[in-house]
Amino acid sequence: MTRLPSPRPPKVPLWRRGCAFAIDFAGAWLFSSLLAGNWFSWLVGFMLAWLGLRVVAANLNRGQSLGRWALDMVVLEEDSNRIPLSIDLAKREAIAGLAAFFALLGLSSLDTKNAFYLLLVLPLVADLGLAWFESEEQQAFHDRVARTTIVGTRRGYSLDLKVKKWWRIAQKTWQQQAPERFRGDRPPRRKRDDRY
Repeated sequence: MTRLPSPRPPKVPLWRRGCAFAIDFAGAWLFSSLLAGNWFSWLVGFMLAWLGLRVVAANLNRGQSLGRWALDMVVLEEDSNRIPLSIDLAKREAIAGLAAFFALLGLSSLDTKNAFYLLLVLPLVADLGLAWFESEEQQAFHDRVARTTIVGTRRGYSLDLKVKKWWRIAQKTWQQQAPERFRGDRPPRRKRDDRY
Protein backbone atom coordinates (compact mmCIF):
# COMPACT_ATOMS: atom_id res chain seq x y z
CA MET A 1 0.00 0.00 0.00
CA THR A 2 1.42 3.36 -1.05
CA ARG A 3 1.34 6.09 1.52
CA LEU A 4 0.18 9.45 0.19
CA PRO A 5 2.02 12.54 1.36
CA SER A 6 0.16 14.55 3.95
CA PRO A 7 -1.18 17.89 2.76
CA ARG A 8 1.13 20.80 3.52
CA PRO A 9 -0.17 23.31 6.05
CA PRO A 10 -0.58 26.91 4.85
CA LYS A 11 2.50 29.05 4.42
CA VAL A 12 2.95 32.07 6.65
CA PRO A 13 3.23 35.53 5.03
CA LEU A 14 6.67 37.07 5.15
CA TRP A 15 5.60 40.05 7.27
CA ARG A 16 4.40 37.71 10.04
CA ARG A 17 7.62 35.70 9.86
CA GLY A 18 9.55 38.95 10.10
CA CYS A 19 7.57 39.99 13.18
CA ALA A 20 8.27 36.63 14.88
CA PHE A 21 11.96 37.00 13.99
CA ALA A 22 11.93 40.52 15.48
CA ILE A 23 10.34 39.29 18.74
CA ASP A 24 13.02 36.63 19.15
CA PHE A 25 15.71 39.11 18.11
CA ALA A 26 14.53 41.58 20.77
CA GLY A 27 14.59 38.86 23.44
CA ALA A 28 18.13 37.80 22.53
CA TRP A 29 19.27 41.43 22.34
CA LEU A 30 17.84 42.21 25.80
CA PHE A 31 19.59 39.21 27.32
CA SER A 32 22.91 39.93 25.62
CA SER A 33 22.81 43.62 26.55
CA LEU A 34 22.87 42.59 30.21
CA LEU A 35 26.16 40.75 29.61
CA ALA A 36 27.70 43.32 27.29
CA GLY A 37 31.31 44.03 28.03
CA ASN A 38 33.38 43.60 24.93
CA TRP A 39 32.02 42.45 21.58
CA PHE A 40 33.01 38.81 22.22
CA SER A 41 30.98 38.52 25.44
CA TRP A 42 28.15 40.25 23.62
CA LEU A 43 28.35 37.67 20.82
CA VAL A 44 28.42 34.75 23.27
CA GLY A 45 25.46 36.14 25.23
CA PHE A 46 23.49 36.85 22.06
CA MET A 47 24.12 33.40 20.56
CA LEU A 48 23.25 31.62 23.83
CA ALA A 49 20.01 33.56 24.08
CA TRP A 50 19.28 33.08 20.37
CA LEU A 51 19.85 29.33 20.46
CA GLY A 52 17.89 29.10 23.71
CA LEU A 53 14.92 30.93 22.20
CA ARG A 54 15.02 29.38 18.75
CA VAL A 55 16.33 25.83 19.36
CA VAL A 56 15.72 24.77 22.96
CA ALA A 57 12.35 26.52 23.22
CA ALA A 58 11.33 25.21 19.79
CA ASN A 59 12.18 21.64 20.84
CA LEU A 60 10.26 21.97 24.09
CA ASN A 61 7.30 23.76 22.48
CA ARG A 62 6.75 21.59 19.38
CA GLY A 63 8.53 23.83 16.87
CA GLN A 64 7.56 27.21 18.28
CA SER A 65 9.94 29.83 19.60
CA LEU A 66 8.58 32.78 21.57
CA GLY A 67 8.01 34.83 18.42
CA ARG A 68 6.46 31.94 16.50
CA TRP A 69 4.18 31.14 19.45
CA ALA A 70 3.08 34.79 19.63
CA LEU A 71 2.08 34.74 15.95
CA ASP A 72 0.76 31.16 15.53
CA MET A 73 3.42 29.52 13.40
CA VAL A 74 5.69 26.52 13.61
CA VAL A 75 8.91 25.37 11.93
CA LEU A 76 8.67 21.98 10.17
CA GLU A 77 10.92 19.77 8.08
CA GLU A 78 10.27 20.44 4.43
CA ASP A 79 9.78 16.81 3.38
CA SER A 80 8.10 15.14 6.34
CA ASN A 81 6.08 17.97 7.93
CA ARG A 82 7.53 17.05 11.34
CA ILE A 83 9.41 19.10 13.91
CA PRO A 84 13.09 19.21 12.87
CA LEU A 85 15.76 17.44 14.87
CA SER A 86 17.79 19.51 17.31
CA ILE A 87 20.87 19.40 15.08
CA ASP A 88 18.90 20.74 12.09
CA LEU A 89 17.37 23.49 14.21
CA ALA A 90 20.80 24.38 15.61
CA LYS A 91 22.28 24.56 12.09
CA ARG A 92 19.36 26.70 10.90
CA GLU A 93 19.46 29.08 13.84
CA ALA A 94 23.25 29.40 13.94
CA ILE A 95 23.14 30.90 10.44
CA ALA A 96 20.21 33.20 11.23
CA GLY A 97 21.63 34.13 14.64
CA LEU A 98 25.07 35.08 13.31
CA ALA A 99 23.50 37.19 10.57
CA ALA A 100 21.25 38.87 13.16
CA PHE A 101 24.20 39.51 15.48
CA PHE A 102 26.27 41.11 12.73
CA ALA A 103 23.32 43.36 11.89
CA LEU A 104 22.98 44.29 15.57
CA LEU A 105 26.72 44.97 15.83
CA GLY A 106 26.67 47.09 12.68
CA LEU A 107 23.65 49.15 13.69
CA SER A 108 24.91 49.71 17.24
CA SER A 109 28.35 50.85 15.99
CA LEU A 110 26.91 53.19 13.39
CA ASP A 111 27.62 56.91 13.61
CA THR A 112 28.17 59.75 11.15
CA LYS A 113 31.86 58.93 10.62
CA ASN A 114 31.56 55.13 10.40
CA ALA A 115 28.88 54.44 7.83
CA PHE A 116 30.78 51.36 6.63
CA TYR A 117 29.29 49.50 9.64
CA LEU A 118 26.11 49.26 7.56
CA LEU A 119 27.92 46.54 5.61
CA LEU A 120 27.45 44.27 8.63
CA VAL A 121 23.70 44.28 7.87
CA LEU A 122 24.34 42.60 4.49
CA PRO A 123 24.51 38.99 5.79
CA LEU A 124 21.03 39.35 7.30
CA VAL A 125 19.70 41.01 4.15
CA ALA A 126 21.19 38.23 2.00
CA ASP A 127 19.84 35.50 4.29
CA LEU A 128 16.30 36.85 4.46
CA GLY A 129 16.30 38.35 0.98
CA LEU A 130 16.10 34.94 -0.67
CA ALA A 131 12.63 34.44 0.80
CA TRP A 132 11.53 37.82 -0.51
CA PHE A 133 12.57 37.18 -4.11
CA GLU A 134 11.37 33.58 -4.34
CA SER A 135 7.64 33.68 -4.91
CA GLU A 136 6.73 30.02 -4.50
CA GLU A 137 8.54 28.48 -1.52
CA GLN A 138 9.65 31.70 0.19
CA GLN A 139 12.55 30.05 1.98
CA ALA A 140 15.37 32.06 3.50
CA PHE A 141 18.94 30.79 3.20
CA HIS A 142 18.85 29.26 6.70
CA ASP A 143 15.63 27.40 5.75
CA ARG A 144 17.28 26.00 2.62
CA VAL A 145 20.34 24.79 4.51
CA ALA A 146 18.27 23.00 7.17
CA ARG A 147 15.49 22.00 4.72
CA THR A 148 12.78 23.57 6.87
CA THR A 149 9.71 25.67 6.27
CA ILE A 150 7.49 27.91 8.41
CA VAL A 151 3.78 27.13 8.39
CA GLY A 152 0.74 28.43 10.21
CA THR A 153 -0.84 26.63 13.15
CA ARG A 154 -3.79 27.12 15.45
CA ARG A 155 -1.55 26.84 18.49
CA GLY A 156 -0.29 30.13 19.87
CA TYR A 157 -1.22 33.53 21.23
CA SER A 158 -2.49 35.18 17.99
CA LEU A 159 -0.80 38.48 18.82
CA ASP A 160 -1.40 39.95 15.37
CA LEU A 161 -5.15 39.30 15.59
CA LYS A 162 -5.30 40.78 19.09
CA VAL A 163 -3.40 43.89 18.01
CA LYS A 164 -5.84 44.38 15.10
CA LYS A 165 -8.77 44.02 17.50
CA TRP A 166 -7.24 46.49 19.99
CA TRP A 167 -6.59 48.92 17.14
CA ARG A 168 -10.22 48.78 15.98
CA ILE A 169 -11.42 49.34 19.55
CA ALA A 170 -9.03 52.29 19.96
CA GLN A 171 -10.21 53.80 16.68
CA LYS A 172 -13.88 53.51 17.68
CA THR A 173 -13.16 55.00 21.09
CA TRP A 174 -11.21 57.87 19.57
CA GLN A 175 -13.93 58.58 17.02
CA GLN A 176 -16.58 58.67 19.73
CA GLN A 177 -14.53 60.99 21.91
CA ALA A 178 -13.18 63.23 19.15
CA PRO A 179 -14.64 66.71 18.91
CA GLU A 180 -16.93 67.48 16.01
CA ARG A 181 -14.29 69.46 14.15
CA PHE A 182 -12.27 66.26 13.60
CA ARG A 183 -15.21 64.26 12.32
CA GLY A 184 -16.50 64.27 8.79
CA ASP A 185 -20.00 65.40 9.85
CA ARG A 186 -19.22 69.04 10.67
CA PRO A 187 -21.96 71.59 11.20
CA PRO A 188 -22.13 74.26 8.49
CA ARG A 189 -19.78 77.22 8.94
CA ARG A 190 -21.18 80.49 10.13
CA LYS A 191 -20.76 83.51 7.95
CA ARG A 192 -17.96 85.73 9.00
CA ASP A 193 -18.93 88.94 10.66
CA ASP A 194 -16.79 91.80 9.35
CA ARG A 195 -17.87 94.27 11.97
CA TYR A 196 -15.06 93.36 14.34
